[in-house]
Amino acid sequence: MVFVPFTGVDHHFQCVTFGAGLISTESIESYVWLLKAFLKAHGTQPTLVLSDQDPSMLQAVPMVFTESRHQAC
Repeated sequence: MVFVPFTGVDHHFQCVTFGAGLISTESIESYVWLLKAFLKAHGTQPTLVLSDQDPSMLQAVPMVFTESRHQAC
């Protein structure tokens, strides 16, 4: 199982966990499903997405978050 946290910064510049998910495989389909579920729950796309250099995530993020800027660490 892969743990995927959604962490951001609040108005006080403190780290806040907005959500988290567990996926069974690091496939493009799994990440797309998880990102769409996050988008459905929050209603708006994040301004910036930081992720590791996982090839599946590098493809899934721009597919779901079309208005977000995506940077790999």
